[in-house]
Amino acid sequence: MKDKELRKIYRFDANENAYFLDIQLEDYRDAYSEWDYSPFVNRDLDEDLIEYILGCSYEIPHNRNMVIIFHLINQQYNAKREKRSIQGMYNYFDYRIRKIKSKRIRTFRDTIAFLVIGSILLLLGALADQYIQGSIIAQLLSEGLFIGGWVMIWEMFSSWFFNINQLTRKIKHFTRLQKVNIVYEYKD
Repeated sequence: MKDKELRKIYRFDANENAYFLDIQLEDYRDAYSEWDYSPFVNRDLDEDLIEYILGCSYEIPHNRNMVIIFHLINQQYNAKREKRSIQGMYNYFDYRIRKIKSKRIRTFRDTIAFLVIGSILLLLGALADQYIQGSIIAQLLSEGLFIGGWVMIWEMFSSWFFNINQLTRKIKHFTRLQKVNIVYEYKD
């Protein structure tokens, strides 16, 4: 998206080279999952909020800074709660990065397994085609092994080019969010 279009959606400060995400909350807890009652520093963020912030991160180019501003309505400034809340958000972003990285490693392992299994099936199909000849069952077995092998090879490419790239992209954006400036503003 071009800067001109983005400036219609987000506030922009040329001095800081930053886009501002303005989010209105009634309480600190509104940023977090309503089902999670652990302390702020270990709490999951609200899924809708994460989806919104990630969507903004995808739209705003990486050469521009992002600042997340939470506008709290009818709340008094509480330095301790604010600090714990901000730290909790950074902890959550770090947690998501670790979780996505482990998923990417599992996907990479699956990709290698697909390659190995596909190669073995193709080899068995070639051997079956060469050594077992004549009957319809032998042809069916050979064709089945070839098809299974190519399906596994396709699954490897699909996993590699689509899943791993998507996970890498998510890691990149959560890493960006881990470094974003989070600010609370209080309004009466």
